[in-house]
Amino acid sequence: MGSGESHSIARHAVPHDARGDVGLMIRLDVTLTELHQLQDRIRRFDIVRDDYPIFGACVDKLVDSATARHERMLKKIVTDNAGRSEPLPGPVIDIDARVVVAENTPSTSTPPTSSEAAVSNSPAAPPPTGASIGASEVPPAPSEPKTPKGHGRNGADAFTHAKHHFHKLAAGIIGVLCAVCGVGRMSRYREKIIIRVIGQPLFGAELHHHEQARCRNCGKILRADGPPDLCEGLGSDYIRYDWSACAMLIVMHYFAGSPFKRLESLQAGWGIPMPDANQWQIADGSDDRLLPLYRALERHAIQQATNFRIDDTGSMVIALRKQISEEIAALRLLGKPTKDVRTGINATGSYWETPSGPIILFHTGRHHAGEMVDRLLRYRLVSSPKLVKCTDGASKNFDHTHGAKLVESTCNAHAFLKFRAVKDKHPTEYAEAGRIYKQVFDNDDAARALGLTSIDRMNYHRQHSRPLMEALKKMCEAKISSRLVEPNAALWEPLTFVINQYPRLVLFCEVPDVPLDTNLVEQVLIMAVRYLSGSFNYHTEDGAVVGDHAMSLIGTARANGVEPVGYLAECLRCHEDLAKRPHHYLPWVYRERMKNGSAAREAARDPPGEGAGHEPEMVRSG
Repeated sequence: MGSGESHSIARHAVPHDARGDVGLMIRLDVTLTELHQLQDRIRRFDIVRDDYPIFGACVDKLVDSATARHERMLKKIVTDNAGRSEPLPGPVIDIDARVVVAENTPSTSTPPTSSEAAVSNSPAAPPPTGASIGASEVPPAPSEPKTPKGHGRNGADAFTHAKHHFHKLAAGIIGVLCAVCGVGRMSRYREKIIIRVIGQPLFGAELHHHEQARCRNCGKILRADGPPDLCEGLGSDYIRYDWSACAMLIVMHYFAGSPFKRLESLQAGWGIPMPDANQWQIADGSDDRLLPLYRALERHAIQQATNFRIDDTGSMVIALRKQISEEIAALRLLGKPTKDVRTGINATGSYWETPSGPIILFHTGRHHAGEMVDRLLRYRLVSSPKLVKCTDGASKNFDHTHGAKLVESTCNAHAFLKFRAVKDKHPTEYAEAGRIYKQVFDNDDAARALGLTSIDRMNYHRQHSRPLMEALKKMCEAKISSRLVEPNAALWEPLTFVINQYPRLVLFCEVPDVPLDTNLVEQVLIMAVRYLSGSFNYHTEDGAVVGDHAMSLIGTARANGVEPVGYLAECLRCHEDLAKRPHHYLPWVYRERMKNGSAAREAARDPPGEGAGHEPEMVRSG
């Protein structure tokens, strides 16, 4: 223990009042027992004279560390602004709050106030010319359209899988005189739709009773035939789980986060048993049949994606946790350090944007997002264009073996959240960052509303958003350069985050297809968080793999506007064909096939007749 400098004198050799000249020469020879005794005295407020050298050394270390951090940041600001013609922003203020004129600042200048700095950095200034795109080359931002007022209810079209019952008027109604006025004749009018929502168990059951006959002589048994699809699905010759039940189980367990035991108890209350052991066999067997689809999605994402977002969240695999504990125990037994043992278990989620549609992938294990990127990029062709990656600012996410295949950007939402974390103590800086980022994200919404291509979107941001981001950086540099913020202050982290990550934060103004944030993958990770909070853990690595595959398929289906239960049921029902041509069952292909099939069924359906009675007739189900 000691300060940042080397010490050469024992702590009892130099009294506290004589430390002024040799304070940085003190060497602290303190045992752990003495430190524990000091800790006890601090708690009892019983400090003795011999304790002060230790306190002084601790303070020296903190001062040296903070000074070094501040000097490093100032050097970075000077380096980043080496080609800038104007002086560094803000005056330099020492710890006594005295204004010191910077060397490159005219002596007649006065330090700008925070309001003046905000005005000077205002994005309302004209956009840069030259490299920036001209105003005539980019369409103006559209005015906000007025949203029509609605009733706030789901329309009939929202019930896509509802059964449709058509009730016809009695014969002789259309064309006759009105019974009320006796003048007008009854003509066909728009139909009235009443939506009826029916409660039912998650899983239904059918008992098929087959009459049998047995020969008294040879024992031959004949059984009555049943429906041709009776034996489809998973299970035994006694109980079969239809593919629709398999799909429902996967969605309820891995998306809704309902543990197998909870589903068993719930179904028992409805009188339809679903033992938890059987549920795992269904999930495992379904994963075997859906594996070609997952591989096709993963391959399509790696080869066809233009950009992706990736992030981690904590997970738990009991087998891995046991393995980690055994590794630590073995190292301790050998007397070796355990700091290099990987103790984290993460669920890594990635959101890939491809020309066909988004793809979501999950991977759970002893890794972090940066390592997972390298595993996936091994299969991306070297000849493919560089892939844009967006993640948070953690250094571990930017250390890649295959970094040459990437264009790396940082999430702007994370930058703003760091300001929001200190808004109570620094409301002015939080308000300024919020104002800037609101306009930047509004610009992105405007570019999306205009239907701009990726290059036009980049140019649009280059003209409208780059001045905003430069204003944010200038504000951060002014706070650091003027020494208004100390390295141990709460505001230090958001300011230095913007300065350090600035080239990656503004990459959306330089490279096409760069997302502003990682919000989409953060939303996707809710599935893994919900599963962990509901089921608490995976038991084995195989269980984690099954969960990763199921969440990937469900998340990708939802991201492409496909209802996951029906989609997975169709893929399981056609699993033999899926193994031969999995590309035919990708979500966007399935979606178009369903649309074409619905249109064909709608065209084939005859309009209701005029002479039927009032009995309901079920025509079709969605």
